[in-house]
Amino acid sequence: MNESRRMKPLLFATRLALICNLLFLVCVAIQRTHDFVGNEQLNNYIIILGWFVAPILNLLVNLWWAVLFISGKSPASGRWLFLINALLLVLQFYILLINN
Repeated sequence: MNESRRMKPLLFATRLALICNLLFLVCVAIQRTHDFVGNEQLNNYIIILGWFVAPILNLLVNLWWAVLFISGKSPASGRWLFLINALLLVLQFYILLINN
């Protein structure tokens, strides 16, 4: 199996984590201001994906990247996604564990 085929699940998970992380930021904005979404069903999806799925998925994806970095097999593509997700993971830890 070539290198790019083995990294496709990682890149997919990294992109999915980024989407969930953006929804986490929307959740924080809703919590700090008012509910600006309007649609209750959409609001439920945002809360589930942003508040509950995002920190867990982001932690798993960052651990996966860390293992690849340590083993020297990190992919060249998608590093900017990793950096953004890593920064958002720090923000998630701060908001969920320290700030609450």
